[in-house]
Amino acid sequence: MVIAETSYIPISIKLNEQEFHNIFERYYVALCLFANQYMENDEASADIVQDSFANLWQIRDDFFYLHQVKAFLYTAVRNKALNELEHSKVVWEYAQKVIEKKKDSFFHDAVVEEETYRIVADAIDMLPDQMRAIMKLAMEGKKNNEIAAHLNVSAETVHTLKRIAYKKLREHLKDYYYFLFFFI
Repeated sequence: MVIAETSYIPISIKLNEQEFHNIFERYYVALCLFANQYMENDEASADIVQDSFANLWQIRDDFFYLHQVKAFLYTAVRNKALNELEHSKVVWEYAQKVIEKKKDSFFHDAVVEEETYRIVADAIDMLPDQMRAIMKLAMEGKKNNEIAAHLNVSAETVHTLKRIAYKKLREHLKDYYYFLFFFI
């Protein structure tokens, strides 16, 4: 049995502008398909191939044979695709951690807000009737004039009763100040 010996004769090239253009035309689509096997995204694959060609142009004087250029391009595309995948994985993992932290933070904030509201609402419920009504309307975001119109009293009465109510609430809530400060 005789095995035929094949001789490989490397094709010598000089990467001038015209030859670079020829290589680009000849390998661009194939390299995009190759990159897409990793990326599964046509746009990202095209960007990787273009970056690889830009790198080739920058170091074009280092190549003497076509097989060196092809090897460089396929290796560069593969490495860039793998780096991009690794970067995407890191970004995704970081995003997941941020989402988890926000879930924990949201839960904590919601508990603190609800507990604070309950404590303040309980303190308001201990106020005399007219002060309690004024403070509840104030907690709804109403202004003194709106509260006065709603309760058929003067705006000055609302202002005075709110001031007294705040004083009573501060006195009642003084024991909770450090507790609330700790959680907030």
